[in-house]
Amino acid sequence: MWQSHEFNHGPKESIIPQHSITTIMILEALIAMSWFVICDAWWIAALTIAIPLTVMLFFSKTFRSSFFAWFFVYIIGPIFQPRTIAPRRKAFQILKDSIADRDKKVPLEVLEIGVAEGPNLQFYPENCNLTVLDKNKFFESYYAQNAKKFPHISYQRTVIQPAENMSDIADSSLDVVISTYLHCSCDDSLAVLKEVRRVLKPGGKYVFLEHVCYPENEFGLSIQQFINPIWFLFFNGCTLDRNTASKIKRAGFSEVICDKYISPEFMMYLVRHQIIGVATK
Repeated sequence: MWQSHEFNHGPKESIIPQHSITTIMILEALIAMSWFVICDAWWIAALTIAIPLTVMLFFSKTFRSSFFAWFFVYIIGPIFQPRTIAPRRKAFQILKDSIADRDKKVPLEVLEIGVAEGPNLQFYPENCNLTVLDKNKFFESYYAQNAKKFPHISYQRTVIQPAENMSDIADSSLDVVISTYLHCSCDDSLAVLKEVRRVLKPGGKYVFLEHVCYPENEFGLSIQQFINPIWFLFFNGCTLDRNTASKIKRAGFSEVICDKYISPEFMMYLVRHQIIGVATK
């Protein structure tokens, strides 16, 4: 069963005056053009003054992974992480609601895939046995340092493997699998979802938060497609224009509940459209 909802931040009004609609459209157009100029400048910089870095990112996967871990923690994190608190909090509220009836005395067996440096740790409920997995080994030291700040979580182990082949994780061993902003950089989302279903216990929950493509009739999709090749290199395989919701829908879960989230933040324009939800094995 597939359920979909949509929500935005900010107040909702039943009737919007025509002049307000016109103003909103003008603002949206200005924001889109601003981001087109930013992306154009990024292309020019990547192919001129930053071309040595671009070449290294293109030819060396090891360098790209190492650079991305540093770039994510020290550059991207301070800019973007504060702007993802609201959707992350929403995802973990969905988790808490979905397990509200379980015996809280029994530890919750959780796997987070694509954990990076651990930006979700602050949202975990009490009494969790947490295993984390990431394909990028260069995040491990950053995660270990960050994890010390959250002693309410019982850390089990760190697994360095791609989510498409989680061979170190036993079948039907987990109550919950969590991923946030993971499928954008997976080589094969359907293989990841197959693995998620394999490691979940019957009735287990897969909680997801992902940025996705703009609707086909919006200019933002063209901007995503324009910047994708450079974005892919600098963000270690991240692709902006994926339709992850449709893949989760057809992955074989017994139920999928999905909310659409639209970020109001200017800095989040390229990843403005997001999905938050829970799938049940």
